[in-house]
Amino acid sequence: MIMDYCEQEMSEGKIQLHIGLQFEDEPDSLYVAELELGDNGVVSEWKLFFNGFDCNYTFRPAEKEALVLYAAEQGITIQERYEA
Repeated sequence: MIMDYCEQEMSEGKIQLHIGLQFEDEPDSLYVAELELGDNGVVSEWKLFFNGFDCNYTFRPAEKEALVLYAAEQGITIQERYEA
């Protein structure tokens, strides 16, 4: 995945993170990963959108890790799952 931007916003009282990305095998298609965060910074929902439509995509563990690391590079600390 090639990621090119990361935005954080509050929507309906929930924190959402939007990460713009492309898949290497689809270089002309731009997607947006939408991550909904809980109060503790844990991602509670992972979604992928193309042209505003939900792709009903299931991110692979390596893709989730890449998104978490990219967010961290942008100064946003999130977790894939709760760590006690």
